[in-house]
Amino acid sequence: MPPAAAAHAARIVLVADPGVASEIAQELADKLPQQLRRRVRADVDWRVTARTVPLVADEQLDVSSAADVVRPLLPEGDWDAAVFLTDLPRRAGLRPVSVEVSPQDRIALVSLPALGSWRVRRRARHVVADVIGLLTQGRVDLAPSPEEAGRLEASGAGEDGLERFIVPGLRGHLSLVTGMVRANRPWRLFATLSRALAGVFATAAFGLINNSTWTISSRMDVGRLIGTSAASLLALTAWIIIDHELWERPHGSLSRPFSRLYNTVTCVTITSGVLSLYVVLFLTLFGVSKLVLTPSVFSTVLGQHATVHHYAVLAWFVSSMGMVGGAFGSGLEDDGTVRNAAYGERQRRRWQKLQEEKKMREEPESET
Repeated sequence: MPPAAAAHAARIVLVADPGVASEIAQELADKLPQQLRRRVRADVDWRVTARTVPLVADEQLDVSSAADVVRPLLPEGDWDAAVFLTDLPRRAGLRPVSVEVSPQDRIALVSLPALGSWRVRRRARHVVADVIGLLTQGRVDLAPSPEEAGRLEASGAGEDGLERFIVPGLRGHLSLVTGMVRANRPWRLFATLSRALAGVFATAAFGLINNSTWTISSRMDVGRLIGTSAASLLALTAWIIIDHELWERPHGSLSRPFSRLYNTVTCVTITSGVLSLYVVLFLTLFGVSKLVLTPSVFSTVLGQHATVHHYAVLAWFVSSMGMVGGAFGSGLEDDGTVRNAAYGERQRRRWQKLQEEKKMREEPESET
């Protein structure tokens, strides 16, 4: 039998911050109608469109801020529900907020970092589908798929009439931090640290052909190698954060809890990028040492037969020394390039834009 005709059309608008949120929204626009037919109502013609608009707000961001952004973009009557996807973290006290819904405005705000770092697109699809069900059908049970069960917990309607859903417990806090780190895309830090990369490889190349380095590495035990690695990784990470002023301090627009959150995410992001650089450097040096250092010459300097173990230890030690050289190279990086890997930088830009817009609105009022 042919499928039944849809009873009516429901026009859904997804509005997203630039970057990861926008990418997810564009993908959802294609896949969401089928999800809505399966999870909400099959007899509705779901029409979903996606738009990219930066959400300019301070840390007191809520769904009302999203509503102020959405309404000017959409003529009244041309949409039934709107969902704003943002990479900004949301908290109710100290509890991470994943979803905030304003039934009266027919608008919801979804904070992607609270969904964690694993299968974010799939989780976002489930959550957004249920949010739309709540806005259009009056459903109040954000009932995720079995794999999502227990992730969301309703905190009830607040005094402002908004429905909030939190990710409870320690898992919620870990999901928030890892989700923010993923939004930072730490793997891109490797490519942006071009000058640091040059310093790393220059230092490492010199150590690789220095027979004094061969001798020192062969005498080092595992404990010393691990200590050297940790110290070099810490040195480069600290240098990047301090030199480029990525450490957040509480101020008028940023409370102490949020500054701690941003600093934690920045440290994890930078450390992840530096660690990726270290692994790539080690694998590269190990391959080059096996190719360039002939066993006979290497064995002569070591005073014993050179094995794979000796090549690996040499690459390990030289990688650590190279990271220290990379710290000096990172100081030559353009601040904007490195700060793109820090979560607080994006919030500062939003805050600065918010202040500029407030100033522009106040100027006409003062003239009148």
